[in-house]
Amino acid sequence: MKKILVFMGVVAIAMGGYVYKKQSSARISSLLLENIEALADTETTNIICLGTGSVDCPFNHDKVYYYHAPYNLYY
Repeated sequence: MKKILVFMGVVAIAMGGYVYKKQSSARISSLLLENIEALADTETTNIICLGTGSVDCPFNHDKVYYYHAPYNLYY
């Protein structure tokens, strides 16, 4: 009985070490982090919405007459 408990303990320690090694070796690539940051960031931040009308404002999705988004070379 004692041999079985010792064997089960050794197996449990080995499995725990294996799981710990697999979890610590998982790396997140920099490309994945850049994609997550790009998805979280808004596309345009300098949107000016004017008036009341039938056009959707991209900033807050209200109905406006006119909206202006400046041209940007970075997007």
